[in-house]
Amino acid sequence: MTNPKITVLMSVYNGQEFLDEAIQSILSQTFGDFEFLIIDDGSTEPLDHLTRGYKDNRIVVKRQENKGLTRSLNKGLSLAQGEYVARMDADDVSLLNRLEKQAHELDSDSGLDLVGCFFDIVDGQGLFVERKELITDPVYRLWRLLFHNNYGHGTVMFRKESVLNAGLYDANLLYAQDYDLWSRLSTKNNTRIIPEVLYHYRLLEAGQQVSVKNYDVQLANALRVSDRNLMACNPKLSKEDCAEVRALYWKCGCDSISVQTVELLPDLLEGFCRRFGITNEEKSKLAQNAAVDAISEAEESQSLTLIEKKQIVDHASSLARW
Repeated sequence: MTNPKITVLMSVYNGQEFLDEAIQSILSQTFGDFEFLIIDDGSTEPLDHLTRGYKDNRIVVKRQENKGLTRSLNKGLSLAQGEYVARMDADDVSLLNRLEKQAHELDSDSGLDLVGCFFDIVDGQGLFVERKELITDPVYRLWRLLFHNNYGHGTVMFRKESVLNAGLYDANLLYAQDYDLWSRLSTKNNTRIIPEVLYHYRLLEAGQQVSVKNYDVQLANALRVSDRNLMACNPKLSKEDCAEVRALYWKCGCDSISVQTVELLPDLLEGFCRRFGITNEEKSKLAQNAAVDAISEAEESQSLTLIEKKQIVDHASSLARW
């Protein structure tokens, strides 16, 4: 195809068990103006018979020596002809109108660079496990992105030009490459979540999923990205400070929030709002959200004393009136 509206980008390394269902879910989309770019990342299992069998000229297969997901996606972006790029993972399923709805959002707002959606987690048999209803408020979602990834990688569609301008995926990151990219790409109003399930993410048993098998590396990368995000808003933060404040949303390194967590919030919020141009009502609403988060965490904590809980509530209540 020449000049398709969308490039659906999928990297494959073996994993034939669910590949047919993944491909069929794209070919069956209600929106048809796309190329389906499949990067065969040096699979040791032959995949040609699967892709040739569809006889659909929208499928483009590029085979390469094994380079890993990050470099495969960057290769795909260099080859993509679409204005928009929709990510797709080889063991997941896109629901029928996913491409149509995400393309409509990008078409309707030239300031948007990335659109995600709610998604369901399913097991190896495709049975429902859990629904992920992501944050729809753009400012609060951007705030939470300081601490952790809040998009499903396979669920997103983005403007190719915007990602190229952001510097592509970091080729040095084998894991958490999406969190790093969304952190560099995101501004106050350039991302959106469609509050509807348009994707099924397949969670396999322990040991079958690459990201699960390499969890320690993925975790370390994600923590480095989060530290960078937090320090960009408050350069005075140490790594220990980052771990303290991150405990508000992610218990990694600290089992519970502390009084110090809440003491660090005002300067962090101020730097965040200054960095992204957030003022007035939006700033007040964000402070209230952070205060509610801190109070909820303190009340639910089993490790804090009553005195510590009261101190946290007092600090957070002051923040809510900021």
